[in-house]
Amino acid sequence: MEILKKKMAPLSNDMWKEIKDQAKSVLGTSRTIRKFADIDGPFGSDFAAVSTGRLKVPRQKWKTGTNYGIREVLPLVEIRIPFELDLWELENIERGAKDVELDNLDEALKSVVKLEENIIYTGLNNAGIKGLEESSKYPVENLPDNLSDILKYVGALINRLQQNGVEGPYSLVLEEKYWLELINLTDGYPIIQQLKDLLEGQIIVNNNFDKSFLLSKRGGDYELTIGQDTSIGYDSHDDRKIKLYLTESFTFRVLSPEAVVVLDKKK
Repeated sequence: MEILKKKMAPLSNDMWKEIKDQAKSVLGTSRTIRKFADIDGPFGSDFAAVSTGRLKVPRQKWKTGTNYGIREVLPLVEIRIPFELDLWELENIERGAKDVELDNLDEALKSVVKLEENIIYTGLNNAGIKGLEESSKYPVENLPDNLSDILKYVGALINRLQQNGVEGPYSLVLEEKYWLELINLTDGYPIIQQLKDLLEGQIIVNNNFDKSFLLSKRGGDYELTIGQDTSIGYDSHDDRKIKLYLTESFTFRVLSPEAVVVLDKKK
């Protein structure tokens, strides 16, 4: 893709492969949203907006007395995170090195994930994104003081979702500190396995946001639309350093507010 200017970078195919493989590994282990949301796309860097299927009709008619409306769309958010790598270090890939230092890439990837996920969890008003936290039709639920009661607690919430027509399987997105507390209960495995059986789905550990969520995985409730999926572009270089960047574009919609329960710890 021309916008990424990869052909201008002084990097061999093996160097690009090492960078891309590292990016794939970090993104795969750190993202949570893509484990339960429907993914639409990617459609490419020229894809700019998603139609909401709605029409905004101004109160005043056109000066001729004619009615008109404006189609509502959600513009895509475009992220760009720059980072720098050592060219001399990258050359070691050509010498057969298996432990090339790519820390700056890792930090940039974590920044992309943190920004993407915080936008989706909390929303971004000027982009028309109403996040999961604000979309739920239910009041925020306090997690039990004693997590040994979590089976009864989650069971009651699943019952509420089912009463509102929200079928499973379900995902429990759990803040990291509660996950660590949970695995310490009876050596972790029994209660976690019972919880997975109850959900008929998965427990997702969330390192990027300070709240937890109970969500349905039946499909059709949350939509992540991707224009340009996470890609690496070239900026510039000198004889020692190369400046690259990570970019992506997306928007997000909660289509079923009744399929989101926000969980928090009692203050």
